[in-house]
Amino acid sequence: MAKETADFIVIGGGIAGASVSYELSTHGKVVLLEMESAAGYHSTGRSAAVMSENYGPALWSRLVTASRSFLEQPPEGFTNVSLVTPRGALFLAREGEEAQFSAQAEELVRRGVTIEQASAEEALRFCPVIRTDAFVRAMYEPDCMDIDTEALLSGYLKLFRSRGGQVVTKAKAERIVRSGGVWTVSTPKGTFEAPVVINAAGGWVQEVATLAGLSYRNVVPFRRTAVTFGPPAGSDIHTWPMTFDVAETFYFKPEAGRIMVSPVDMSPSEPCDAQADELEVAIAIDRIHTFTTMEVRTVKHKWGGLRTFAPDHEPVIGADPEEPSFIWLAGQGGNGVMGGCCGSPPRR
Repeated sequence: MAKETADFIVIGGGIAGASVSYELSTHGKVVLLEMESAAGYHSTGRSAAVMSENYGPALWSRLVTASRSFLEQPPEGFTNVSLVTPRGALFLAREGEEAQFSAQAEELVRRGVTIEQASAEEALRFCPVIRTDAFVRAMYEPDCMDIDTEALLSGYLKLFRSRGGQVVTKAKAERIVRSGGVWTVSTPKGTFEAPVVINAAGGWVQEVATLAGLSYRNVVPFRRTAVTFGPPAGSDIHTWPMTFDVAETFYFKPEAGRIMVSPVDMSPSEPCDAQADELEVAIAIDRIHTFTTMEVRTVKHKWGGLRTFAPDHEPVIGADPEEPSFIWLAGQGGNGVMGGCCGSPPRR
């Protein structure tokens, strides 16, 4: 197969790879390599898909704030549907978590985020199924939004292609070599050359870096489990918020007429097509029974997904210390859908 040349090679077609390909396509020719038959198959397609300015590490929260304008008013031609719809988020603190709760609230107010603090009993206005005796304080974030992940990913890829960008599927990187200032990436779909490689391979980022001959960076995948079940009979769930506990031991939200819940598990995993863990499914159900008045009679659906983290849980964005032409866009920890729309390519 003949070699194809570009200015940038992006490895990974999830939300990280699609968004950076879109941004870089104004700076040169970009080839996006995706190992699956379609983009967004793994973590992006299994995201809880909300935009909350109070979820995840502090830097991610700030990135979400910076991404809000893009999600609310995307560029012309990006999509013909709304990328976000109102959801609201409710954060609940148990006894002993008041200091963490207050610190989060103060940081949000400092950034200009709208919040409403309430007692656990008052929080029933937002979500009528929480067990108020389990919590001492609550905080409501009215501007939390559901994100249409499919529309967001499709919008990036559509405009990327319109600018001459190339998406190559079933193109897993099998060999990555740098020589004479050029990276050569060999795949089952051909060989590609460019002076810059962007590693946006999600759970496979460490494997990609190893293929490129770089040192181990400890950016690794963890499994996350989720299940859905039927809501309480007669409940109007469409206005219920995404509900979290401050300690991040569970979250739940309405989704397609059902309730989706995750125990926020973080089990180390090899890069793979992740499946739900049965123990974590049981823990998710127990969280619902412990902290809400809902009853899980039947699990309608269960699945697993990979979230990739560095040890400090902050995003890994920028040039590799050994080779400046190898750029990391990784460690998003499941936050990429809501915090990756800041409008600029990754930089050091």
